[in-house]
Amino acid sequence: MDAAADLLVGARCPGCGRPGLGCCPGCEAELAAGRLHRWRPLHGLSPLAVHAAGVYQGTTRELVTAYKERQAWWLAPALGRRLGLAVAAALDASGWAGPVLLVPVPSTPAAVRARGLDTTARLGVEAARWLRRQGLDVRTGRRLVHRRRVADQAGLGAVERRANLAGALTTRRAALAGEAWLLVDDVVSTGASLAEAARASALAGAVRAGAAVVAASQGRAQVGGQ
Repeated sequence: MDAAADLLVGARCPGCGRPGLGCCPGCEAELAAGRLHRWRPLHGLSPLAVHAAGVYQGTTRELVTAYKERQAWWLAPALGRRLGLAVAAALDASGWAGPVLLVPVPSTPAAVRARGLDTTARLGVEAARWLRRQGLDVRTGRRLVHRRRVADQAGLGAVERRANLAGALTTRRAALAGEAWLLVDDVVSTGASLAEAARASALAGAVRAGAAVVAASQGRAQVGGQ
């Protein structure tokens, strides 16, 4: 009866399209099986690298897209756990052992209006919640904001993205003395967004503990993995 009801309402797994409510067991397992990767340090963040919980392809790509563009908000806890794993790897690599503030790369105001949610900030909240259950002193803070309008990044190359975002972010307030910020985002492709966030956080006086993302695009140069 439940299966028939699922078919009637047209519910499908956002990862593979299989009929049913929620994420199917196969896609859940594939998301959880993603390998942690350490990616090339970005300009403004060096020598700290970006840590990703997987590659932005296949099931991971479908689930992230469904969450961001099709309002599948219920995927936030699962994607947040993946982000939490990447955060833990970044903290381990940086050697930072004190309290840390997860600072999301902010969505543009236009994207928030279109989606009804700052999707990256929500993932940061879920990641911090999961990490606290693991015993880490982690919280979130929306410290970065857009200071000017930027073009849609879709379709732009690496150089164009850097130019589009140059000087686009600022901080709500300066970091507290000794406050460590770890930048978080959903996906890294060219690294332009995280590089701009790193620049703004440095001006705020934050101790930069690294950066973490749910997934990195397939073409990014990998310098290590776990």
